[in-house]
Amino acid sequence: MNYIKCDDLPVVFQAIVYDGDTPHLSWGDECGLLKFPLDLSAIAMCPKSGRVYHPAPFRQGSIGLIKSKLAIELSNHFVFEENETLPSGIRWKDQLFPLNHKILEVLDDRPSVGRYSEEIE
Repeated sequence: MNYIKCDDLPVVFQAIVYDGDTPHLSWGDECGLLKFPLDLSAIAMCPKSGRVYHPAPFRQGSIGLIKSKLAIELSNHFVFEENETLPSGIRWKDQLFPLNHKILEVLDDRPSVGRYSEEIE
C-alpha cells in the first residue's frame, strides 16, 4: 500500500470550469469531471499562510485549498478596505461579492491546515 500525507488539505482546486453559465471549481483533473459549485462569497484567505480556501464536498473534508496559480488569478479581483490585510470582497464580472470569511473559523479548528507554510516562514 502507498500512503501520502498531504501538507494542507486533500482537495486542491485547480481550475474554474463552467457548466453552462455556472462556474465550478474542479479538482483532481482540469477537465471538470470532479467539480464543486463556485461560491465567490465563501472564498477566504488565511491570514497566517496567505493560502486561499473554498468550501468543498463534505465527503472530501468540507474545505479545499485553491491551487497557487488559480489563487493568484483570483487575488487580482480581491477588494481590500483601507489598512486591512484580508480582502473584504471579490469583484467578478462587474459585480462585487462580499467575502463572509466563515471558512476561517473552521480552519482555525484544524491545526494541520497551513502548517507547512508556517514552518517555512
